[in-house]
Amino acid sequence: MSQTIENQSTERRQGGDTTAPPRKLNLLVVDDNQEVGESLAMLLETFGHNVVVVRNWQMAVEQVKQCVPDAVYLDIEMPGISGIEIGRRLRNNPDTANAVLVAVTGHSLPMYMDDALTVGFRHFLVKPVRMEDLATTVQSVLAG
Repeated sequence: MSQTIENQSTERRQGGDTTAPPRKLNLLVVDDNQEVGESLAMLLETFGHNVVVVRNWQMAVEQVKQCVPDAVYLDIEMPGISGIEIGRRLRNNPDTANAVLVAVTGHSLPMYMDDALTVGFRHFLVKPVRMEDLATTVQSVLAG
């Protein structure tokens, strides 16, 4: 055991430790309920990533122009335009086509899950979102 520790210490001093910290993700939360959106953002920020919260499709479009997100957490049921439709539009936009889409909803109805899968959502979270499930989505984005 002491041999291993000694070798690791020597490697670190010689620059042999190549473990890089995980990259910082740009995450976008789209939820018409400000409190819910902010709560989700606070949870995501605990993983050390940049998070922006917007309340509707128009704000999401403006935010995407400023910074293309690595992942978008979309509330499914919003007034005017659903999270599924926003996901469809993001998927069809060359700038955001590779962003990981995460559905976030208060309902686990099969029709929502089917629609989300069809559009290309990678994850489907039911509110209240569990920290472990959120961590899984972040790890999935980091893994590519």
